Amino acid sequence: MAKAKVKEHPYQEHIDALRAKQTQIHDSFQRDKVDGKAQADDGIQDLADKAASAYSKELNFSLSDGERNLLMQIDEAFTRLKNETYGTCTNCGATIGEKRLAAVPWTPYCIDCQELQEKGLLT
Repeated sequence: MAKAKVKEHPYQEHIDALRAKQTQIHDSFQRDKVDGKAQADDGIQDLADKAASAYSKELNFSLSDGERNLLMQIDEAFTRLKNETYGTCTNCGATIGEKRLAAVPWTPYCIDCQELQEKGLLT
């Protein structure tokens, strides 16, 4: 007796990509957290070393902000999938191109609205 084929979600490849990116960010966060705890101040850093260390920590914090924003965008994409609005621009309602979704599966915008957003023209 043959098994009935389970119907795959039409956006399954994008769902898999979203989950993979989400896992990658979480794993990176955990590694950074462990590395941050491992870097103890040995007390013998000179001023230049302290400045370089402070710059490095500041850079890591800014990257963390970007990763937090990306996680929020991924969560919003999962919400759109649940609401069956995934693949539709949240600004103009146009269908987001398949190539764009493959490249940026968390995008809420079609390419035209993304350009407007980047120019600060999207409200």
